[in-house]
Amino acid sequence: MNRLIGFLMGAAILTASFTATAQQLERDVGVVSAEVAGQLEGFSFREGPESKVEFRGTAIALAAEGTGEVEFQDGKARVAVIVRKLPNPWDLGPYTTYVLWAVTVDGRANNLGSLELRDGRGRLDASTPLSSFALIVTAEPYFAVTAPSQAVVLRNLGKRIYGDRVAIVGLTTRMDYAGLAKRPVNPKSREPLDLLQARYAVDVARAANAQEFAADEFTRATELLAAAETAQSSRKYRDRKTAPLLARDAVQISEDARSRAVMNSTTAKAEASRAAAATAAREAAEAEAQRQAAIALEESRRRTDTAASTAAAQAAAESARMARADLVARLNRVLPTRETDRGVVAQIADVQFATGAATLNTSAREALARFAGIVGIYPSMRFQVEGHTDTTGSYAKNMQLSLQRAISVRDYLIGQGVAASTIDVAGLGQDRPVADNVTVAGRAANRRVEIVITGGPIVAQ
Repeated sequence: MNRLIGFLMGAAILTASFTATAQQLERDVGVVSAEVAGQLEGFSFREGPESKVEFRGTAIALAAEGTGEVEFQDGKARVAVIVRKLPNPWDLGPYTTYVLWAVTVDGRANNLGSLELRDGRGRLDASTPLSSFALIVTAEPYFAVTAPSQAVVLRNLGKRIYGDRVAIVGLTTRMDYAGLAKRPVNPKSREPLDLLQARYAVDVARAANAQEFAADEFTRATELLAAAETAQSSRKYRDRKTAPLLARDAVQISEDARSRAVMNSTTAKAEASRAAAATAAREAAEAEAQRQAAIALEESRRRTDTAASTAAAQAAAESARMARADLVARLNRVLPTRETDRGVVAQIADVQFATGAATLNTSAREALARFAGIVGIYPSMRFQVEGHTDTTGSYAKNMQLSLQRAISVRDYLIGQGVAASTIDVAGLGQDRPVADNVTVAGRAANRRVEIVITGGPIVAQ
């Protein structure tokens, strides 16, 4: 029992140790990647003799080293690299190989090929049309990657350079291929690494939605992988010999599918974004057009209503004016009538009263009877009956006479059916002359009774 407990505890400690180591390695890889990106040493190679470079290991591969030669002739750089003391790539994570990169001055990385290792040693001969670059080596899940991982194991240093040093801005593009499709690497497996790389590459393409955005290439890659798996499981050596070749084809086509899928999906997203923006702009324009149309319609309605109201008001005013004019004309045929600011004024002359008296004569009564008949149809009319005299006689006598005459007119109108509540009287004597009291004609004009009419059709001027 104690042995079992001890075994379990040991296994738990070992598992925790492996987990901690993996986590620490992942952190170290990130730190190294950032440091190397800021320390890249580039060179602009001139045509002529070979340039010598050295490679120094990073913190995740301290013992690693290497040498290289760069010869630039006829517009092309020949690169020969030898590396030593590299750890197995799967010791650094879900990687199967190492890739040599030429990094341009603007930070773009170009895959120069993969390094095949034997006992930590490897060699690669490559060429590139670039003339200015730095060299780095990274651990990768498969050979055909188009952007470096963060697992940088070697970077170049100048030794004897036929050219000039140039600044490298860093690495502008990185790809965590292994993080998209992590597969355990079993170093004891007898399967070729090419087959594992093909599985990786298909998984990465699938993670990039290549089955949707690069369907033809992805289908071809999966078919090649299936063919490689079948060949590898065959009992015939001749078939098994073709498995690595089929697998490498699957890797390359998978990476092509991934690249096309990324491009197509980016294009699709951009088109969808443009379409959404166009739709939003169209909907906004339609909404604005509808809003403007509604405003225009409301404004048209308002103008129509205003015009109708104005027309109605004008018609009403014209009707009132005509009614007033008609009333004045009819009254004027009975009594001298004029329009004033106070209202319509009908006048009873002095000759229609007995001399020095307030009694109406026959012609006055006839005129007032006809007057009452005209105004009787307007119950809203009001009448102010005002008596006036000239300056003959005393002031007090004139005031008394003017009031008595006004009362006589009021009483007669009441007798003719005009409501008493609508009639007011006032005796103004000689205070409001309309003519000069010096002449006979002037004094005659001043001796009068005026009926000031308001209300009814008289309200409209």
